[in-house]
Amino acid sequence: MKEVILKRERIFHFLALGLVAVSLFIRVPEQKLGLLMAGILGLLILSLLKKQKLLIGIYAVLIVAAVVFYYLMTSGKINSF
Repeated sequence: MKEVILKRERIFHFLALGLVAVSLFIRVPEQKLGLLMAGILGLLILSLLKKQKLLIGIYAVLIVAAVVFYYLMTSGKINSF
């Protein structure tokens, strides 16, 4: 399975980035977080398979930031655009 994913890495990378980009245009906070997390997790999995330690750390921080942003948006401290 790992070989198949790494063989088609560019496709998975493009799809993960596409999910992150689509999440920018969605107004419903739950859907926005779901797509954003799916995209970041896709990028994180690719980084784990390629053993890129710096990117693993960056994507982990982005996941935490997405959850914090979701909390602030649903609690009313940040208005949804």
